[in-house]
Amino acid sequence: MGHATHDAPVSPIVRPPRTGRCGATLLHAPRTTMAVFRFVWRRTQTLGRVIFSLALALFPALLVGIIRFQAGPSESPELPTLVLFFLIPEVVCLMGLLLWATPVIHCEMEGRTWPYLAVRPCGKGSILIGKYLTAVGWTTLVAWLGLTLSLAALQMGQGALQTWATLAALALLASLTYGALYMLLGVLFLRRALVVAVAYTFLMEFIVSFIPAVVHQITVQYHLRCLLAKWLGWTRLPHHVGLDEQLFFSTAPAWHHVLVLLGMTAGLLSAAILVLRQRELVKPTGD
Repeated sequence: MGHATHDAPVSPIVRPPRTGRCGATLLHAPRTTMAVFRFVWRRTQTLGRVIFSLALALFPALLVGIIRFQAGPSESPELPTLVLFFLIPEVVCLMGLLLWATPVIHCEMEGRTWPYLAVRPCGKGSILIGKYLTAVGWTTLVAWLGLTLSLAALQMGQGALQTWATLAALALLASLTYGALYMLLGVLFLRRALVVAVAYTFLMEFIVSFIPAVVHQITVQYHLRCLLAKWLGWTRLPHHVGLDEQLFFSTAPAWHHVLVLLGMTAGLLSAAILVLRQRELVKPTGD
């Protein structure tokens, strides 16, 4: 005698809505990013990087010390400040970021760790932002150390504290903006990122930014120069500097230039994350 069989009803598989998964991912993104930052920060505390950082910080101090020893104290306080501006927020920050921000994604690919990191929730964005914060942190600390040593070598005396605070703030803004720019270039040009970054820096920041036309306003250095003049209360440049005054002075308030630099930072980082999420990165083979 057969028995009727009744199959138990099968509950449908309920998947969380995509918006819910995205929301959870976004909520975990800051914690994941800070975990990446702490890990990378500890990993980069090597003897080689410390030695290079000290050498990079000593370079401007030795240079201004030699200049002061040979030329004596400057009659114009603006002149040594200008020298420090080009040495600290420009040379030191650019050198540090070129080496520590530009090649970070390519280094992960060369180390064969990228495929494992990229598949984790918030993996690509967290890796990029965490490494960006590490590069900015190292560069800013080196710039502040170099600035302190340089001011000690110059023996500026009066106004030294204001000069230090102004150039320290400019070094931080420079690190944030240039770091975001170099991260984007590192994502766009994996194998040639350093070459492209050097070419861009030379063309835009050291040639275009000194053209006395509206085009120089798209460069980072223009906004840094305007902030230097405004925060130190300059009304004109020393006559023997030989630079056009419109390269340093603008009618816009200081907060406008700060917002432009922070907006550039946010836009460049967002573009870098977007490109990184869309690209299928594979380890490059030989030419």
